[in-house]
Amino acid sequence: MPDLGVPELLIIAAIVLLLFGPGKAADIGGSLGRSIREFRKATQEDERPNATPPPTPPAAAADVIAPTADVPAATARRCCDACGAGIGEAQRFCTTCGAPVAAAAGAP
Repeated sequence: MPDLGVPELLIIAAIVLLLFGPGKAADIGGSLGRSIREFRKATQEDERPNATPPPTPPAAAADVIAPTADVPAATARRCCDACGAGIGEAQRFCTTCGAPVAAAAGAP
């Protein structure tokens, strides 16, 4: 395929202007530019391997209530040993870090 230089591009631009007029040629150029921009954006997103979301911070100490002698077991929340996030009674794995958690007292 021959190389397109400046003179060839000017001739092509003149032919496009003659065929479509200045208004329609501007619209064609704008839509072509948007298409190229979207294509580049899509290829750049595909090149990033294993894009992971930023890590979530562990739960604050005020949010986690550890079972103690002062707090009845019915009102105490379970916590992940690895990250300290609160865990529901039926959960077997931490939703924050994915670590397995011990079974709740009285759970099968």
